[in-house]
Amino acid sequence: MDHDHDHDHDHDRDHDHDHDHDHHGHGHGHDHSHAPVRVQVSEPSKATPDVLIAAKYLRDIKKSTMKLRQGQFNGKRVDYFKGKSAINALLRPSYAASTPNSRRPITNRDEAHRMIFDLGVSGFFLHVERGESPGKGTPRPLQISRAQTVNEDWYYLWVWEGSQWLLYLTAAGMVLAVLAAVMFPLWPPILRLGVWYLSVGILGLLGVFMGIAIVRLILYVITMVVLSPGIWIFPNLFEDVGIVESFIPFWEWDKPKVKKMKAGKAEERDEDGEEEGEGEELQEGKRRVMVEEEADEDEKSKDD
Repeated sequence: MDHDHDHDHDHDRDHDHDHDHDHHGHGHGHDHSHAPVRVQVSEPSKATPDVLIAAKYLRDIKKSTMKLRQGQFNGKRVDYFKGKSAINALLRPSYAASTPNSRRPITNRDEAHRMIFDLGVSGFFLHVERGESPGKGTPRPLQISRAQTVNEDWYYLWVWEGSQWLLYLTAAGMVLAVLAAVMFPLWPPILRLGVWYLSVGILGLLGVFMGIAIVRLILYVITMVVLSPGIWIFPNLFEDVGIVESFIPFWEWDKPKVKKMKAGKAEERDEDGEEEGEGEELQEGKRRVMVEEEADEDEKSKDD
């Protein structure tokens, strides 16, 4: 009996030791130091609102301005980044400005480290190791690392691709457009007539535009031979201007733009020179007046 009791006591002690070891390992898994540790990765959908806000911010390159790199993983091009870039992005004022006041505050690098760690634990990205690039311009191969923790010098592969609602809506719109085109014979007569008029109008506008382009080219070739340097009809037709400005002016002589710029600069220089000359003349006149006034005062003082 005593032997059995001692055996049970030893078993309980070993169990308590294992429990303490597991508890210690769990705490170490949430340590935010740079030591490599193994963590249990969950799903991004189970992330807390604060972590999800940070993930959306980092995924939006326009807001976070975080540098993304192109790598190759499982035969596909993927996005990855350096830990230091993500931490610096969370410390920028744009993160505080683009998140609600109830967010989890990030004011120093330690808090940014903890947020990056939580993002990794939530499954938004994974620590990867880079291989050598096969050639110039070819992305480096990436391999998932067994050590998942935060280190500013390590690289992380984006697993989460962000919200897919826009992609789903676009796909649904394309499907509806295809179905509508296939079912065109079943449309009401009024709708079919309206589509026909619309298509004829668009084709007519394209025809007029092409006709103007051909006529202006023919006229330019003729005038270039007869009246050099040539005349363009609607010279702004292909310029980056508004619709109305494209047809103003009606015609113009063909003059190289470089010469126009040089002529404009020469005119500006001439105008500046004239203005400077006028300014010098005015200053010289003021000096003469001041000298004459001083001379008059000296003569008056001598007379006195």
